Amino acid sequence: MNTMREITTLGDLKGRLQAGFENNEESLEEFGKTYSTQLKAYLIESNQSIVGAGCPIGKWRGLDSTGWYGNQDKNLPNTLFLDGTRERVWIIYSILDAAESDLAIKNWVESRKGLDRCWLSRKQLLHWDGMEHWRQSGLGLRFTDGLYPEEEAGKFSLKAWYGANRYIEGLDEVIEKAKERFAIYSARWQKRRNGSVAISAEWYSNGKATINRAVDVDEVLLSISEMANRYDDAISDATELRDTTLCAFEIDFSQEIDLDAFSNTVAKGTGEMKLWLVETEAEANFRRFRGVDLHTWDRVLLDVGPDFAYLTIPGKGCVNAAPRIATIQGEDNAGRTSIFHDGVEIFA
Repeated sequence: MNTMREITTLGDLKGRLQAGFENNEESLEEFGKTYSTQLKAYLIESNQSIVGAGCPIGKWRGLDSTGWYGNQDKNLPNTLFLDGTRERVWIIYSILDAAESDLAIKNWVESRKGLDRCWLSRKQLLHWDGMEHWRQSGLGLRFTDGLYPEEEAGKFSLKAWYGANRYIEGLDEVIEKAKERFAIYSARWQKRRNGSVAISAEWYSNGKATINRAVDVDEVLLSISEMANRYDDAISDATELRDTTLCAFEIDFSQEIDLDAFSNTVAKGTGEMKLWLVETEAEANFRRFRGVDLHTWDRVLLDVGPDFAYLTIPGKGCVNAAPRIATIQGEDNAGRTSIFHDGVEIFA
C-alpha cells in the first residue's frame, strides 16, 4: 500500500517534486548516481473533456489550482498529475518508474477516442537550440524500415550523449550527416548556470520528456509548459489554415517509401498511425486512399507518392493526424520529414 502523504494542492505537488530533485542531487554528489524516480511528463493532444477522458490510473481529483488534478487510486495514489489548463494540449506528470508509467499512458491513450500523443517535429525537439544557457547534450536518430519483414529490413539507430569533451573523433560529422537523412526521435538538453546543471531533460518525438536532473521545480514546470504551449499554438494555427484555405497538408520525406508495402499497412487499421484506409486509385508512383482517423473517427483523404504525402482532413476533423503521420512514417521508413500547408512549413 502506498503511504505517501496526500497531495491536495499545487503547492504540495511542487514540494514533492522539489524533494525528489534534491534527493537525486544529493545521491549524485555522494554516490555518483540517482536513486529517486525521475519525473516524467507526457504531452497529450485531446478532443475530450477531462471527465470524458478519465484517468490512466484510478480517477482524477481536483487540486486547489484550477485545471490541475491528482490521481486517486487504491494502490497507486498521488503518482500521476494532470495540468489541464489548456483545452487541446494536456500535460501528465508521473512519478512512477518508467516502464509502469509508459504502459499506463499508452493503454489510456489507445483506449480513449479523442486522445492522442503530441508528435513533436524536428524543430520542436530542437526548440532550445541557440537559447541562452541551453545546450544540446544528446541526440537519438531512428530508421526502422518497418514496411518490410524483419529479415529484409534495413535498420538504422543511433543514440549519442555528448558533453563539452569530444573523445570520439569524427562523431560530430557522423551525427550531422545522419541528421540530414534520418528522423530525430529524441533530444537531450541541459540548461546550465554558473557552471552547474540547472536542468537535464530528454525529449522524445512522442511527446514524452524525462527530467534526469533539476534544481528548481518551477523552472522545470515552465520549460515543459513552453513545449506544450508551442504545440498548442501549432494545432491552433494548423486548424485555422485548414478551415480558411481548404488546402491539403503536404508531408515531404527524405527517403523514398515502398507504396505497395504502405498500402498493405494502412489497410489493416493497426499500429500507432491510427489510420484505417482503403486504396481507391493506384498507379506506378502514386496511391490514393480514403478512410478514417481512428483517433477521432473523422474522415481523411491521403495521396501518397514515393517521397511525399498529401493529407486532406475535411470538415472539423482533428489536424493532429498530420504530425502523427509525419513522425511515425519518418522513424519507420521515410527518414527526415517536414509538414507544409500552402507552401508554409507548419508544426515547426
